[in-house]
Amino acid sequence: MAATLLAALVLAAGLFAVLVPPGPAPLQGLAVSFLDVGQGDATLLQGPDFTILIDAGRHDRDDVVPHLRRRGVRALDLVIVTHPHADHIGQLPAVLDAFKVREVWMSGDVHTSQSYERALDALLASGAGYHEPRAGEVHQVGSLRIEVVNPAELTGDLHEGSVAVRAVFGEVAFLFTGDAEAHTEAAMISRGHELRAHVLQLGHHGSQTSSSSAFLEAVAPELAVYSAGEGNPYGHPHPEALARLRSLGVTVLGTDVRGTITVTTDGRTYHVETER
Repeated sequence: MAATLLAALVLAAGLFAVLVPPGPAPLQGLAVSFLDVGQGDATLLQGPDFTILIDAGRHDRDDVVPHLRRRGVRALDLVIVTHPHADHIGQLPAVLDAFKVREVWMSGDVHTSQSYERALDALLASGAGYHEPRAGEVHQVGSLRIEVVNPAELTGDLHEGSVAVRAVFGEVAFLFTGDAEAHTEAAMISRGHELRAHVLQLGHHGSQTSSSSAFLEAVAPELAVYSAGEGNPYGHPHPEALARLRSLGVTVLGTDVRGTITVTTDGRTYHVETER
């Protein structure tokens, strides 16, 4: 199924790419929770007037919805699926079933996996809006500014097509890159995007194929967070990536060691809490 056909199917189902202004929430600042979902990704952004989920965990677990409920989530303004691999899109059907979701962003890359097909079926049935973001777009979701820095176009490589966004709340910035690897990081730099961020979620679970020295220098993070499962068979995070971070004096935290990691900010300073 071509990406253009995917978009056509979603739009034909009456799902339009419109961000509806979210209702009020009790938070006064931003809380970014890097959820402990094993060898997968799911990150929750909760603010005074928005609730956003980036990635939806693994296909063989059922922990994302309970994580969201424990954090008081009742609805989601936006779900960003960085790319259609099963450790990022796996629990999207459960999320769409459990919560009212206003809009879903996906790269437009397609996959032959059952996880992808189930996610697409759930999206079509959900009534959520749909959008395929491209580099250079800027969106305002409540008080959060979202700058899209990847992909510029699709090549068929799912990692290269990962949706990457810079989220800015006040003066504090976060960068999320999915499973983007070094050549995609180089493309982000060459396109001239603003990449500087206080907090970087490491690409591809802390793999050595991501977090190149040039990219880390462009982002200049103070804190780097990776999501990985304890004792995972891939060896994430890789020592080579950690060494590059250490050489730049970046603090590194991982969900395999610390459990869920939450960064809260008032838009001027930030504070970090870990589950363990």
